[in-house]
Formats: sequence, structure tokens, C-alpha cells
Amino acid sequence: MAGADGPGPMRIRLLGTGSGDGWPNPWCRCRSCAWARRTPGAARGQTCVLVDDTLLIDTGNVRNAAVPLDAVRTVLFTHAHPDHADPQPLFWRYCAFKHAGRVAPLEIAGPPAALEVCRPWVDPEGPFTFTPLRAGQRQRLASGHTVRALPARHWPGDPHVGPALLYAVDERLLAAWDTGAPLPPADHPAAPGYDVVLLECNDGLRPAYPEHHNLQAFAGTVGGLRARGAIDDHTQVVAVSLGCGNPPGPELDAILARCGAAAHPDGTVLTAPPRPRPARQGTGRAAPGAAFRR
Repeated sequence: MAGADGPGPMRIRLLGTGSGDGWPNPWCRCRSCAWARRTPGAARGQTCVLVDDTLLIDTGNVRNAAVPLDAVRTVLFTHAHPDHADPQPLFWRYCAFKHAGRVAPLEIAGPPAALEVCRPWVDPEGPFTFTPLRAGQRQRLASGHTVRALPARHWPGDPHVGPALLYAVDERLLAAWDTGAPLPPADHPAAPGYDVVLLECNDGLRPAYPEHHNLQAFAGTVGGLRARGAIDDHTQVVAVSLGCGNPPGPELDAILARCGAAAHPDGTVLTAPPRPRPARQGTGRAAPGAAFRR
């Protein structure tokens, strides 16, 4: 996010990196779920991320967040499926702030269907604003970030889903989960490319499915982004939306490494330091060697 002196480091906390059923799936005894159960720190909740403490993208796993979310000013939804647009945390937030004697303003942004899911859970008299987003739209958010909405390949014919969206955040972060391949051609940011790409790999070793990526489609998408200049050698490519269609962690790490990607555990913080970038419609960008830490 840009500050008074220009773009600063972007911090992305991976609150959850799992698929809709999580990893392990509580109903499953496959070898991947068995590995996740016996390995400390391997379990993954539904994918959602916190950007610069002020922007929360999806709410599926916030009940397990190990950090306070009171600085969040925008909740941005990708689509209306309940593992992404869980409205209950909005009510918890209202309760927490009301008991403290104040209710801070909050923007709820995303596809129209996701906003409709949330409306019954917020106080109509409270300081909530709703910002509907559609593919192709560029929007400055209350969090201080600018997002560019991209179309997702995720149940596009179902009006109750969204339509689902991907987001380019400040042209530095590409949030691309719950989408099939290929990504839309409008995924190219200003050179030299994204600092962080969070790309879904829901189906792993399973056959390709139109609504999600498997490992083969994941590698193809990464290659396509690299060929178009949307990612470069400084870009962190991180697999998210991971479930037991993927092999156990060490095997998955080896496969992802072949295309320059990684799978980090829930709670990881990705830091993208500033790097020089050409101006793009006033949007701040930055980041040479993006590091990660837990």
C-alpha cells in the first residue's frame, strides 16, 4: 500500500490456505489426510488472506485467525460460496465493537451475490458500506488499496455465486483462487510483474475440473503468466486452496518447486519489499526479493 513517501512493503498474512473442505477433510481417510493429521502445523483452513492489516480477502477461516482483525477497513469477497463468504464474522465484529462503545466503519466489497449473503448479518443502522464489484472494474477501497477485478472461471452461469472474481491488489498481489484454467488475458499488470501470486491448486493429482486447477493446470498457468511477463524471478508464487487431492506435503513441495512455486502453512506472512515500478494510473507498486516468514 502506498504511503506518503511512495509504495512501502506489502504484508500478506495467509490466514488460511486450504480448500473448501479443508485439509484434512474430516470425513476422509486418504493418505494425504492421514499425513495432515499426524504432522504438526500441516492442517489448512479455508483460503483467506489479510493484506497490510486493513484488507481482508474472504472470511472462511477467520475464526481460527491468530491475530486481531480490528484494523480491517474492507472485507473483500471473491464469490458467494460459504467457504469464502461466511457472514458470521461480520456479526462478531459488530458485537465486539459495540461492547467497546464504538462501531468503526467497515466496507464490504465483492460480487453482488456475496454482498446479499452478508446484508442480514450487519446492523442496517451501523456504519457499513457495500461496494458491488464486477469484472473489469477498478476500485479504490476503504482499506487504502486499489483492486482490479478479473473474471474467475467458477460456476459462471450461476447467479447465486457472484459472478466469481479474482483480484489484482495494487497491481502487486494477484489473488486467484476458486477458478479454472486458463486465467483471463487481462491478468497482466504493469511491468515488471506481480510481487505475489496466490494461485489455487484445489484438485492436485485429480483429473482437471473446469472450476478449479489441478497440479498440471497450475504449472500451465504459472508458465503462461511467466511468458506474458505477469510474473518474474522476484515474484512469489504460492499455491492455495489446497486439499487432499494433492499429495502429502513433501511430495507437493517437490512438484511445486519445478515451476518455481511453494505451499506455505497457514499463518505465514509474505513480505514484498518495495522495488521501482513504472506508474500505472496512480496505483503504488513494489518488491524485489519478496521474503516469507511465519
